[in-house]
Amino acid sequence: MTSRLLPAIVHEVLDNLRKDYEQRFCIEELLLSLNSVFGSTLTEHALELIDDGSVFLIVSHLRRILQIVGSRGDIYTIMETANFCTCKFFKHQVLKDKALCCKHFLAAKVALILKSFKTKNETPESITSIMISAYEV
Repeated sequence: MTSRLLPAIVHEVLDNLRKDYEQRFCIEELLLSLNSVFGSTLTEHALELIDDGSVFLIVSHLRRILQIVGSRGDIYTIMETANFCTCKFFKHQVLKDKALCCKHFLAAKVALILKSFKTKNETPESITSIMISAYEV
């Protein structure tokens, strides 16, 4: 598969899971679907991040981004509408089509589906600063 196709597939799968969950609110079906698509290990690690309270939705009146506090305390930034995480696994595995996504990305997307995140209000300037520092090369 091409690099352009995989992000679209991941987005479509997660969007379908979100719609299904919103209609039925069946956590068991959501978990089974996540396991079948992303595998039990990745799903388990993502759910651990959610359970640990490591997912933060950073909001201003203009933007929303997500930050995940990783298992080692590092902070990873994910834009809500983009298929990208700032972790090394994403760079070395996902971008090279060796994996569908990383645990941080999956945790962020599942946390949004479940509405299971902590919210931080920031100014638009603060969010811009977070994004610039997160995506610096």
